[in-house]
Amino acid sequence: MAVELTVLGSGSAGNATLLSYADTNVLIDVGLSCREVSRRLERMHVNPESISAIMITHAHGDHTRGARVFARRHGVPVYTTNGVWDEWGVTDIPTAYSLDLDTLVDLSGLRFMPFEISHDASETLGFRIVTPEGIIGYATDVGVMTSDLIESFRDCNVLVVESNHATELLRVSPYAQSTRERIAGDSGHLSNEALAEFIELHLGPNVRCLVLAHLSRVNNVPELADVSCREALAACGRSDVEVVLTSQDCPAKTIDLGVLLPTMPAFSGGTRQTALPFH
Repeated sequence: MAVELTVLGSGSAGNATLLSYADTNVLIDVGLSCREVSRRLERMHVNPESISAIMITHAHGDHTRGARVFARRHGVPVYTTNGVWDEWGVTDIPTAYSLDLDTLVDLSGLRFMPFEISHDASETLGFRIVTPEGIIGYATDVGVMTSDLIESFRDCNVLVVESNHATELLRVSPYAQSTRERIAGDSGHLSNEALAEFIELHLGPNVRCLVLAHLSRVNNVPELADVSCREALAACGRSDVEVVLTSQDCPAKTIDLGVLLPTMPAFSGGTRQTALPFH
C-alpha cells in the first residue's frame, strides 16, 4: 500500500497538504476555502468524503480558512494542540481532539509527532510523521531552523519545508518596513538562503526529497528558490535528493514514498505514544 504526499497549495493565500495511506486520507491544514480544497481533491480523484482527519499546524487564516466548514460538512475530526485551539477560537467543530507536543498519535498507521517551531502564532506546530514507507518532516511556517527542528528532521526521508523569500527581494519589497522585519525575524518566515544553509550544514543522510513550501508571490521567484536549493545540494554532494516546488494555484507533484524509498526504514519515534479516537 502506497504512502503518498501531495501539497494541494502553499503560500500566504492558503495552505493544505494531503497525506494518504491505504484507506486513510489526512489533510494537514485547510487554509484554502472548503470549496477550493474539495475541487483540488476531486481533480486528484479523491472524494472529500474520504478524508479521515485534519491536522492543524497553527491558527493563522492561511492554514485554517476552510477547516471549520470542511470538517462540519464532511464530518471530519480535527486535531491540534490546546494552544492552537485557544487562539483559533472555533468551538463548533463536532469532533475535536487535542494533541500533546512531542507525543506520537497513530492515525491508522500514520504516526504524527507534533513539535513546536518558531513562528508568530501563539503556538505553531511542525510534524514528524512516521509512515510504513518512510519518515516525513513537515514545517511550512518557520522563522528559524532551531537545534530542535534540525534534530527532528535528522532521520527523515522527505522534508516539506519553507523557502519563503529571497533576502534581497524582501529587502526591496513593496511591503511596509515593519512587515519586512516581521518576515525576516526569527518568528517570521524562512528565506531561501537560510534553507540553503540548513541543507549544507545539517541535511540528514536519509533525505531523498525536499518539497519547498510557502513561496512568496511578492518576495520570491520559484526559479530562485529552486536554484538556491539545488546549489546547496550540489555543494554538499547530494545529487540523490529530488526537489519539488509547490504553488498557490495548483497541487504540486505527488510524492510516492514507496517509489522514492524502495526499502522500508526501521521505525524511529519518540518514547510516548497515544492513540486518539479516529474514524
